[in-house]
Amino acid sequence: MMQLYGYDTINTLKVLMLLMETDSEFEYVPINIRAGEQHKPEFLAINPAGKVPVLKDGDAIQTESNAILLSIARDQGWGLPENSNEYKAMISWLFYQASTQGPHFGQIEYWSKHAKAPNPEALAQHRSIANRTIQHLDDQLKEKPFLCGQTCSIADISLFPWLHIHEHLGLTLRGAENLDLWLERIRKRPAAKKALAFFGPNSMFEK
Repeated sequence: MMQLYGYDTINTLKVLMLLMETDSEFEYVPINIRAGEQHKPEFLAINPAGKVPVLKDGDAIQTESNAILLSIARDQGWGLPENSNEYKAMISWLFYQASTQGPHFGQIEYWSKHAKAPNPEALAQHRSIANRTIQHLDDQLKEKPFLCGQTCSIADISLFPWLHIHEHLGLTLRGAENLDLWLERIRKRPAAKKALAFFGPNSMFEK
């Protein structure tokens, strides 16, 4: 059985969503990153980078959340567009999430929730980029229900978690009706509901 090493984080949620979309059997192994468990020798033996999530399937170990999504999607035959142009768009979205959305939304969470000393300039800079990201995504959803076309893909799963908690970050979707509808479309999926409830009522994912 596969083992998912993770914590109550954005990147772990992505993997949970796809595992539940594909009805995959897995064992969840919590790694409390707030307590520093990711730095323990036994976990570093699994992922020397000291990061979650990690998906272990027998002797195979996959790290990096978007890479894990690609591996599961390939193995389970879910979330990969058959159309060549849509597939290429999906790959671009995965890289966009890792290079732009994830880092800047993550910095907003850090400077607004966890930093020991405030840095208004840094927070304002990352909010500005996040707002441009929201507008960009809204524009891309004007004529289609999902980012790559008519069907939900791993691109949607990858970009969903940070947007799901936009209010927690002090961001607004005002004027981004297409993106707001997309969010609700994904939240209503049975697998998404299961994943969002996975960490319990005290999780930031529970609305």
